[in-house]
Amino acid sequence: MQNFISVDGQKIALTKEQMEKAVEALGIQIQRKTLAEAAVGETVKIGGLEMVVLEQNGTETSLILKNLWVKGSEFGEDNNRYDGSYVDEKCQEFAKALADIVGEDNLVLHEVDLTSDDGLKDYGTVERKASLITADMYRKYVDILDTVNPKQYWWLATPHSTKRHENDSWVKCGAPSGYIGHGHYYYGYGVRPFCILKSTIFVSG
Repeated sequence: MQNFISVDGQKIALTKEQMEKAVEALGIQIQRKTLAEAAVGETVKIGGLEMVVLEQNGTETSLILKNLWVKGSEFGEDNNRYDGSYVDEKCQEFAKALADIVGEDNLVLHEVDLTSDDGLKDYGTVERKASLITADMYRKYVDILDTVNPKQYWWLATPHSTKRHENDSWVKCGAPSGYIGHGHYYYGYGVRPFCILKSTIFVSG
């Protein structure tokens, strides 16, 4: 990752060694640690991304973006199925941006359960390196999410129901006040990616 300083509005590139010397000369302290050392609920910086630690699991750490990757996006083109949707594509873009920072090998593939809110398993599961969280995950991490909740609606991966129950239009979402709501697939809600990273990577606190 390239380091820069700004002098009179001009951006100047520095090597890692030059940046470390500049930081030392200015008396600036940068707190760096491995992801494994971060506490659950803590916000860490990975490159320019602020991520919230949701869970520590030995060699892996589950995180969610503190803010929104995209502030307003339709869920999908014509239904509430997550895989292949617009929001799925946005999460894939996020995974690529994150991989450019930490390396592809440090992103852990995880399963996304697309069971609908009324229990239908018509959409099955998918595997992703970055995704939206499901409604069940929202409930699991609600105490943490309540402390870092964006002030607008944001999509979850869970459909309200499916075509089998004559409802493939509505999707669960996180509400600004913290409850789980739902919105039509063409609503413009936020995209807030979730990922699992290897805990050995370095982050700043």
